[in-house]
Amino acid sequence: MLVLVAGATGNIGQKIVDSLLRRGHQARALGRSPDKLPPSRKAQLESFVTLGAHHDVPALEAACAGVDAVICAYHGAVELQIEGQLLLLRATERAGVRIFVSATWNSDWRRQSLGDHEGYDPYHCFKRIVELSSNIRPHYIISGILAEVLFSAPGRIEFSPANHGIWDRGAKRVEIWGDPQRKWQWTSEADSAEFAVAVTEREGAADGGFWTVCSGYDSLVEMADVYGRARGLEMKVEKMGEVEELREIALAGRAKGHPTTMWDYLGYFYVLFIVDGTWAPGPFDNEKLGVKGTSLEEFLKQNPDI
Repeated sequence: MLVLVAGATGNIGQKIVDSLLRRGHQARALGRSPDKLPPSRKAQLESFVTLGAHHDVPALEAACAGVDAVICAYHGAVELQIEGQLLLLRATERAGVRIFVSATWNSDWRRQSLGDHEGYDPYHCFKRIVELSSNIRPHYIISGILAEVLFSAPGRIEFSPANHGIWDRGAKRVEIWGDPQRKWQWTSEADSAEFAVAVTEREGAADGGFWTVCSGYDSLVEMADVYGRARGLEMKVEKMGEVEELREIALAGRAKGHPTTMWDYLGYFYVLFIVDGTWAPGPFDNEKLGVKGTSLEEFLKQNPDI
């Protein structure tokens, strides 16, 4: 297959390119600058289409022409998740392409309504607009938190207490709300890429749908133990309070803020909807997609800077 990777210079986008090439496919890249790619990866592309902005329709048309599938790996900015993906999907339609993987890679927002979580509202909007206006049936990948975000890898969003997250790598400390044994669904970027490519290869890939996947499903206590052994240190696990206490804090943060400044309080909600069970995943589709997933021990070996 010839597959277009939109956002190919990003963290997941580059790993999708690698997965495609490793599986024997051709990869066409769409992005702002080919210089963001390592020369070895760039040399293996079928082509690179430069996108001046997410609304650069001629570039979108050129990128979609002649491909068999489109995988969108745009980052989470609202304008990209709604406007950017819709413009890309329209170009996909005009090119006669039926396989489209949406840039989701997140927790199960199907269990909530518009307004429950500002960060996931764009996915609700995109999905509904596509249902109402397109014959394309996108794929949506429910992968939980990205491991690189959970552990605040360099160049990623920090999910530390400073941003109302839970993993304080500098202080060697993990914050826990509610049940310490509550499991967290997590997936590495590399595995996320493998799952995205796997869905495009399936018979009936044009039918789209939701896929629930993971690299691991572990409690923070378990992850702190594995991390500590891998790094030769002791991670302190600190119980911060109960779930309803966190809910009060999160709602108070929202009341003081505004949707345009959602990142001032949204970290609380990312934690809340995991620990209160809202995002507890259903059966995993790893086996169905033929992707085993990377263990936490192996992930930490592969990422010594985390």
